[in-house]
Parts: sequence; structure tokens; C-alpha cells
Amino acid sequence: MSTVIDLFLQYKYPALAILAFFEGPYIMMMSGFLIRLGILTLIPAYIALSIGDLIADIAWYFVGYFFGNRFIKRFGKFFGITEEKVENAKGLFSKHRKKILLGSKVTAGFGLSLATLITAGITNAPFVEFVLLNFFGQAVWTGVMLSVGYFFGNLYLTVNDIFSRVFIIGVAVLVLFLILRLSRYLGRRANKSVNE
Repeated sequence: MSTVIDLFLQYKYPALAILAFFEGPYIMMMSGFLIRLGILTLIPAYIALSIGDLIADIAWYFVGYFFGNRFIKRFGKFFGITEEKVENAKGLFSKHRKKILLGSKVTAGFGLSLATLITAGITNAPFVEFVLLNFFGQAVWTGVMLSVGYFFGNLYLTVNDIFSRVFIIGVAVLVLFLILRLSRYLGRRANKSVNE
């Protein structure tokens, strides 16, 4: 365990980018916490997290572009992506592509994030437009998640007993969980209203 911590402290910003590639929101919130504790610095952490998450979005775009429906049929169930979700996203894309791409990133996809990214590739959304909209959405999303983590890091530092600190960490995890659940709930509602 100490070796893992030593490696993280030695390569912390490249490690953040790699971790954000696989699990952006959790890593962003934890990074805000670590910024408040003085382990990370704001600007390098913000850049590393944004780069890692943006590269993941680009990878999903190319999955859609090159493999599209074949990927969804074979592997979609492992990622919570169905052909129905992608078909719904295609219908919306024809009218509101820019709003969907920007809104999907800013709101963590409302539970349709992967479907949206893959559909962007399937529908051949212009790549430069895709990257720019995701870049601006990423700037907001990373800032929000870092702020939430920083807030809980600040609370953590203001209390002295172990019970309070454990409680604050638990509440921080719960808040992140609720944010992600709310986004998925809103996504299901939006999806249902589109189908009606």
C-alpha cells in the first residue's frame, strides 16, 4: 500500500489523468479534497483531470465512429447502453446535437453519457465540434466536482475528532452518489418524455 501511495505522490498529475480516464467524477471530487489538504495543487490537478476525462470521451466517440452498432450489440449490456438508447439519442441528435453534447458533459450525461458519446461517433458528428463542446462542458464539470471535494476537505480540516472526520467523508461519498443518481434519474425521465 505504501508503494502505491509513493508512486502516486511521485507521479500524481499523470496518475490523475489516467484515473480520470477510467472514473472521472469520483477522482475529481477526491482531488478537490486532496487540494484542500495540500497534497495536490489546483491548476495542475484541474488540467490533468480535464485531459484524462476528455480523452475518455474522445475514445468513446471513436468506438461509435468505427464500431457503432456492432459494439452496442456485443458489449452494450456491460456499459448500460442499449440500441434503444442510441436510437433515441440519434433522433435527438438530428435536431439538437450541439445542445446535447454540451449538456451531456455539464450534467454528467443525465445517465446517457456513454450513449451520447457513442452516438456522436455513429452519426459522424463533426469531430472538432465534438471536442470543443466537450472541452467547454468539461471545464464546468471538473470545476464543480473539484469544488464539492474542496468543500468537504475544508469541513474535514475544521473538525478534530475521528468520528466527525469519518462522518464528513461518508457524507461526501453520499453526496457524490446522489449527484450521479439524480443525473441518471433525470436522464431516464428525459428519455421517457422523448418516447411519448
